[in-house]
Amino acid sequence: MGQRTDTRDRIIQASLRRMRERGYGATAISDIVNDSGAPRGSVTFHFKGGKDEIAREVVTLRTAQLLERLDATAAEGDTAADFMTACVDAIAAEFADSQFTAGCPVAPICLERSTQSDQLRLAGMEFFKAWRGSVARHLTTFGVEGPRADRIATLAVSAIEGALVISRTERTVDALLTVRDELRLLLA
Repeated sequence: MGQRTDTRDRIIQASLRRMRERGYGATAISDIVNDSGAPRGSVTFHFKGGKDEIAREVVTLRTAQLLERLDATAAEGDTAADFMTACVDAIAAEFADSQFTAGCPVAPICLERSTQSDQLRLAGMEFFKAWRGSVARHLTTFGVEGPRADRIATLAVSAIEGALVISRTERTVDALLTVRDELRLLLA
């Protein structure tokens, strides 16, 4: 039983890496098989719902990773401005280190599949809701009023996702750094 779980996890991890780099549509099952080292039959065994089911698991994993990172970042900050600065700096550094390939996998999955797959639309909705909710919760712990924290969280998530698209296109983190600086000013 442990081996099946390991194979399933490897498939999800490989899918996450691919979908961060290429999106949903450009990630083929054969890429996932090659990257995970799993036999093709294992992919269909573990994911009877096919690539949509794999993508849903990618969104679930990315949600957990993001929430863990936000909690760790908040634990190290002293102010709301420091928290948001550190969040955007971490995203910018990771994106630059990946040569502008490893972005958020959820936005492309939602853009490419949410009108055809309700399960992916709902998974994406939960991801963005959890991201905004976590940011807002941390902002309130730093003294930002609840409704304002919710609005700033929505602004931050929207701006970061847009800046990732610009950064990938321009191959620079300038847009992310602009978002960081403006959020810092907003929260100062």
